[in-house]
Amino acid sequence: MTLSRRLGAGLSVFFAAMMGASSAAAENCYILVHGHGVKGHQETSVGNDGSLVQPALDYWSETYFDEYKNSSFIDQLVAIGGNYGVVGYDSTDEAELPYWHNQTSGEIARQIIDIRSGKGDRFKHNNQCSADDTFWVISHSQGAAQMMYIAGNAVEGSPYYNRAYNQYDTNTKIQEVKKCSTTWYGSTSCKKVNEEVRVAELSESNAVEVDFDTAINGVAAIFTTGGAITGTEGVDRICNGSWYDDVINDLFLGRECSAVRYMQTNDVYTVRNYVGTNLGAPVYTIGGYSAFPGVESASSALLNGEDDGYINLASQMNCSGSGKRSLWSNLKQYDTFMGIAYGSAIFSCDNDHKGTARSYNLASIHVDHDAQRNGGNISPDYDGIPGGLDCGAGKNSAGRIAACTQ
Repeated sequence: MTLSRRLGAGLSVFFAAMMGASSAAAENCYILVHGHGVKGHQETSVGNDGSLVQPALDYWSETYFDEYKNSSFIDQLVAIGGNYGVVGYDSTDEAELPYWHNQTSGEIARQIIDIRSGKGDRFKHNNQCSADDTFWVISHSQGAAQMMYIAGNAVEGSPYYNRAYNQYDTNTKIQEVKKCSTTWYGSTSCKKVNEEVRVAELSESNAVEVDFDTAINGVAAIFTTGGAITGTEGVDRICNGSWYDDVINDLFLGRECSAVRYMQTNDVYTVRNYVGTNLGAPVYTIGGYSAFPGVESASSALLNGEDDGYINLASQMNCSGSGKRSLWSNLKQYDTFMGIAYGSAIFSCDNDHKGTARSYNLASIHVDHDAQRNGGNISPDYDGIPGGLDCGAGKNSAGRIAACTQ
C-alpha cells in the first residue's frame, strides 16, 4: 500500500486527502539531499575527459565497490515516472560544517525553495521539477540529520524556528565542579574548580534567518536512508576512542574528529535536541544492516550491534534512547541469560518510541551504506517491522520509495 492511499501511523486525515487530490493531477518531484564528504556546492564543470562533473548529482550513482558499478539510485527512483531535483552543499571534511550551519541547512532550504518554485536545480539533467509537482524529499547519511534539523525548525514555536547559524560548534558554559585527588598514602582532598562544559545550544548572535517553513510546508514526506539521525558510534570512537579504534579509522575511514564531530551520539550533538516537538513534514526512515563487502567490513568493528558499515541501525531508524545500542535481529530486543537470547522478541523501536515526533519506520533492509546512495543491490533481503510499510517489499531504498509514492 502506498503513502498516497494509506494513513501512516499518526498522519492526519488532511494529509491523506491532500495526497489523494494531488497525486492524480501532478508528477512526483523527488528532491535529493546528499550525505557527508561531497563538494556539493560546486556546480556543473567539465572534467579532463570532457564529461560533466556534478558532485551533488554524481553522488547518487558513484560507487566505491566494484559490484555496484553502473547502478543509479535516481534511475531506479524515476523508472516508473517522476521528476527530480538535486540539492548540493559543502559536506567535505575540509569544510567541517555542522548540520545547523547556514552553509548546510541554510543552503539546503534555499535550494529546496527554488526547486519547489519551478526554477529547477543547479545541475544539468532531464526531468527537472515543476512548481505544481507533488514534492518528496529523500536524504542519505548526514543529509538525514540536515533534514531533521530543517523540518524540526520549520514549525512556529520550534527552538530555532527559521534560523540557521554561522557557528561551527555548540555553546560552552562555565560550571563549578568538585574534583578530588588521593595521595599515595591514602588521604583524599577535594576542591571546587570552574570547568568549561559544552551544552546543546546555539548562540542567537550567530543566527541567520532562513525560511525553513516555506521549504518544508506542503512537502508530502521526507525519506531518510542510512541516516545519521542520532549520530554514529564510529564518530564517537574517532573522537574519543582507544588505540584500536584509531587503527581501524586509519585503515578504513581516515576521518579527523574535527571533520565529523557533530555526528557523535551524545546529547550535545544529537539533532533531536535541536528541534521542537513537531516536524514540518512526516519523516519515514529506512535502515540498512549489511556490513561493507570484503575487508572494508572491518569498519563495523567500530560499531555496536547491527549497522550498515558506517552507522548504527538504531540511529538510522531514529530509535529513542542511545543511537549506538545493539538491536537484536533488526529492531527486536530479547531477554538474555549469560549472553544467550531467549523468549519472544520485544520490539524496541516502534512508532510510539521514536527519537523525534512525527517520524515513522518504513523498512529495515539488508544493504550497506554505499548501496543506499547508489542503488546497488536492487533486491536485498529485508525484515518486516511493526508499523512499517509493505510497499516495495524486497526492493532497495530507491525501489521502496518509488513504490510507496505512486
